[in-house]
Amino acid sequence: MRTRIFRCLAVVGLLAITLWTQAGTVYTPASVPDPKVNGQHCYVSNPDALLADSDVVWLNNCAYQLDQQTHVELCVAALWSIGDMDAFEFAYELFQRWGIGRVNQNTGVLMLFVYESHDIRIMTGTGIEGVLTDGRCSDIIHDDMIPAFRAGDYGGGLCLGALRIYDICSKGETPEELLAMRSTTYRGKYAEASSNDNDENDDWPILIWIAVIVAAIIGWVKSILWLDEHPKCPICKKRKKSKVLKKVTLVNANYDHGGNGYNECFCAACNHNWTAKWETAKLTRSSSSSSSSSSSRSYRSSSSSRGSWGGGSTSGGGAGAKW
Repeated sequence: MRTRIFRCLAVVGLLAITLWTQAGTVYTPASVPDPKVNGQHCYVSNPDALLADSDVVWLNNCAYQLDQQTHVELCVAALWSIGDMDAFEFAYELFQRWGIGRVNQNTGVLMLFVYESHDIRIMTGTGIEGVLTDGRCSDIIHDDMIPAFRAGDYGGGLCLGALRIYDICSKGETPEELLAMRSTTYRGKYAEASSNDNDENDDWPILIWIAVIVAAIIGWVKSILWLDEHPKCPICKKRKKSKVLKKVTLVNANYDHGGNGYNECFCAACNHNWTAKWETAKLTRSSSSSSSSSSSRSYRSSSSSRGSWGGGSTSGGGAGAKW
């Protein structure tokens, strides 16, 4: 019975951790996954899957072509939460930590999107501030990105922002391939978005689903525990008035063999006493050492495909707002 209880608790704990991780990850600049570990063509950090795969592909393509054409290195970070940290300080530290932009040119641009606090910030390197001025960054945020965010299209808003950055940095020479995939005419799609839309609480659907799932798991665990405490009587076939009086362990499980024992049971419906034997599987040794070595081999084998940022810096230029 204890084994089943532990398994149930483990399942509940794992699911709770998973839900908490997916719905409430709080990042620091040091904990944000660096997209460059996946290759030089990767510019988007999307650890909470806030952006659709198609938008991530488009943003990576846009940033790569921008890098090749203008030497401007664009990074996009879409995060669930940064806790109580100020978005400007977070973006500044992340920018400097990664070194976004080409070294000695400092032509890096960071777009930071934070779902929980509704923060959007564009931070520019010192070498691009004359082109992507603070005023232009503010216009991009308010004219293109925020209307899309308020309509629930987070990926679309970031794509529109990236497209405007590309257009400005390339002096209007944006490739047709990018324009065809994410046209600037999409801006009109969100023109009627109300400035009060951000007052709505978008977290309710997620919270409701979490509550439903947790309630279902608790009910399932309780039912299993009840069945363990109320075995079916072999005489009257009833469970409601039967119970386990005592659990006796004869052999404890170890790495060589399983365990066994019996339960002393009593049914109040027909006053029948009986014993029910039980067995447990033998213990298994952890394979962490082998998995650790294999994972380290995997890391070493894939390290050659890692990319890196250019080594640029910022003085804090750009703009930010809440949507």
